[in-house]
Amino acid sequence: MAIQNLTKLILLGILFEFPKPIHGYEIKKVINQWAIGEFTEISYGSLYYNLEKMEKEGLLSSRKEKDSERPERTLYHITEKGKTELIVMIRKNFFEIQPIRYPLDVGLLFMPILSKSEIIEAIDKRIQYIQKKNKEHKGLIDTLKRKIPFFAIYIIKHHYAHWEAELKWLQELKEEVENRKVIEDFL
Repeated sequence: MAIQNLTKLILLGILFEFPKPIHGYEIKKVINQWAIGEFTEISYGSLYYNLEKMEKEGLLSSRKEKDSERPERTLYHITEKGKTELIVMIRKNFFEIQPIRYPLDVGLLFMPILSKSEIIEAIDKRIQYIQKKNKEHKGLIDTLKRKIPFFAIYIIKHHYAHWEAELKWLQELKEEVENRKVIEDFL
């Protein structure tokens, strides 16, 4: 599913969760509170553009609100058409199995071009990064329990499990590389 469609899915999902209309700033707060940025790319810069586009598509409605202390702001609410689209998108997102592709694999294919020490250094850096991310994800799970939706916790756990698997894989790879005598052993 393309990033733009994921943004649409996120926005419709958030609006569905709130029975009352909410404004863009509240949507941004929910994105942060639910740690959505941890598991998908969402651009705050395109948030209002996407909301306006979705309104033109009839997926949501909006109304202006003026508070004496604040500038006018737009409140958004999901429409029946938006709810129907949300259900279709959830089903498509979850039931259409896509192959998993890791950009890392392309670089890995050509690692023998580097020296053995560079390869080990690259693996070590990735291991350190993953250990850091694992610690962050573990902390997120502990901090956000009961503060965010049940499935949001399981998304974080899903990523944690992927990081754990990659960490194990990298440690195995590093051991293999260290046991090779010369670069030709990689070919």
